[in-house]
Amino acid sequence: MNQRIVVVGGSAAGPKAAAKARRMNPEAEIIIVQKAKYLSMASCGYPYYVAGVFDDRNKLISTGTGTIRDPQYFLVTKGIEARVQTEAITIDRENKILRCKNLLNAETYDLPYDQLILTTGATPVRPPLPGIELQGITTLQSMEDADFLRSIRDEKRVKKAVVIGGG
Repeated sequence: MNQRIVVVGGSAAGPKAAAKARRMNPEAEIIIVQKAKYLSMASCGYPYYVAGVFDDRNKLISTGTGTIRDPQYFLVTKGIEARVQTEAITIDRENKILRCKNLLNAETYDLPYDQLILTTGATPVRPPLPGIELQGITTLQSMEDADFLRSIRDEKRVKKAVVIGGG
């Protein structure tokens, strides 16, 4: 029986870990579980997209040749199943079971694994400042954040912006 490797997180580190696992174990069943809609985002490009250095947001989720890195891409090119909009809810380490929730239909299911790789990234730190919860104050952590900030820029709704942090 082939080994099942489950990777939680599909931003940058998850697909890299899954691809490395594929090279090390060509026969393994490899599954990426990604809460967000997108995979393998070039988050370092978010500020350039927001600033208008380029307009095609698909460049943030595409290979150098322009192929979008979606679940079909990972399945066809790497033999890796990618389950987007799927949240990892709990880990039963003793029984090696990851409990998942499909965010599109709210169904939950158990996903057994032989090896589990966690690449969930970081949560942005929002400093405890007065007004931090006001509309227009956001992080730049996701494609949705980049889209929001780009829309503000394109609509010229603000004249100035302040960036706190540089991680």
